[in-house]
Amino acid sequence: MKKVVLILSILLLAGSSLIFASGNKESGTESEKPVTIEVWYSLSGKSGEAFKQRLYEFTADPAYADIKVVSSFSGNYGDTGTKVAAALMSGTEPHVIIGGNVAYTGGRGNFYAGEMVSSDPLFQKDDVFEGLWDYAVYENKICNIPYGISTPLMYYNKQIIEKAGLDLSTPPKTWDEFLVVAEKAQLNGNINNADEFWGFVVKDVPWLFKTQLSQNGNNVFEYVDDNYTVEAVFDDASAAEVAQWWADMAAAKVMPIGEHNNAENVFLAGNAAFFVGSSTKIADWSETMGDMLAAIPMPYFTYPSVALGGNTISIFPKKDQKQNDAAWTFVRYITSTEPNAKFALESGYMPIRKSAIELDIIQQAFQNMPMYKTGFEQLAHGWSYINTDNYIALDGAIRRTIEKMENGTADAQQAVIDAVKEFNIEAAD
Repeated sequence: MKKVVLILSILLLAGSSLIFASGNKESGTESEKPVTIEVWYSLSGKSGEAFKQRLYEFTADPAYADIKVVSSFSGNYGDTGTKVAAALMSGTEPHVIIGGNVAYTGGRGNFYAGEMVSSDPLFQKDDVFEGLWDYAVYENKICNIPYGISTPLMYYNKQIIEKAGLDLSTPPKTWDEFLVVAEKAQLNGNINNADEFWGFVVKDVPWLFKTQLSQNGNNVFEYVDDNYTVEAVFDDASAAEVAQWWADMAAAKVMPIGEHNNAENVFLAGNAAFFVGSSTKIADWSETMGDMLAAIPMPYFTYPSVALGGNTISIFPKKDQKQNDAAWTFVRYITSTEPNAKFALESGYMPIRKSAIELDIIQQAFQNMPMYKTGFEQLAHGWSYINTDNYIALDGAIRRTIEKMENGTADAQQAVIDAVKEFNIEAAD
């Protein structure tokens, strides 16, 4: 029977809708039938395959023979949001969403996940990097569970750095120090003799800007009353200093102005020394660039900090307590140390647990890809600003601020003041 279940499970992996079950439900009584839970996942590509493998491993474990998981791909994050909104209206939401959003849960008064991680000692909440919980809270209360987590990473091209005669064994710590290194790399490291060669490029400008705000003691948003009213606060001197750094980089002509969308192509072509991007690129770019790809810890202003990215798990409790227990058992399994570490390595995300460092597979990854260790170590000072449904308005205001600074058309202090005003107007619409 075990062989039959194994074969069926492998065959089912090929479909977009997967049903995982263990045990012989036909030969047992009604009470012995597996408890069925529904799981949606909004992960695709390597992430989706890595998650489906964890599903299969859960099913293959005899300890969970009494749980059947019916899973389906719910589309990208935007499609999933639309689907979830409709499901919540009709009461047809799944038990679990992988790649969920705090708006689905905390935004609707559902803090079940937080209650479970705090009450179940088997979950070992303190083993999860503390800053990761910032990414899974609503109004200061945990409502989701971190899962596929990434940090921005400062990548560099080894060949360019070697040609420039730079030694990054002691990397630049501050952004001012980084500017000096980037200038030297640009001056002496043009390996392709390209007409346009840069010391630094970045695609996701808002993500880096928010990281830098945190490094300078600015939280982007703050609660202003007991009703958890959120107010933008990136209009002070700390934010102005961050904005001025972008102006300085542009004035030094160490990065292209207004061409951030093409940053990845420029870096991969060997026409830029440094690139800030998601730690998930380690997996993809290691195949593309091989030994030329490396990374250093993110430079900082006042202290190290990186803004987190990625996805979380949402849980929706039902009237059937057996289903709730089964859903929690499944979530606890996929977020435990080894299954989560395997998912992270296969997808390019970072493990969420401190104890992952003890695993042989993680130690081997550190040896094979030292930059993976750099990304993992950054989790110790990972951070997330207060959740807002208006992140599109936020990123838009930041992009316009950076554009002004790069073009030298605004004073830094006035630029961030204007950015907050712009955000408030757009967020209110």
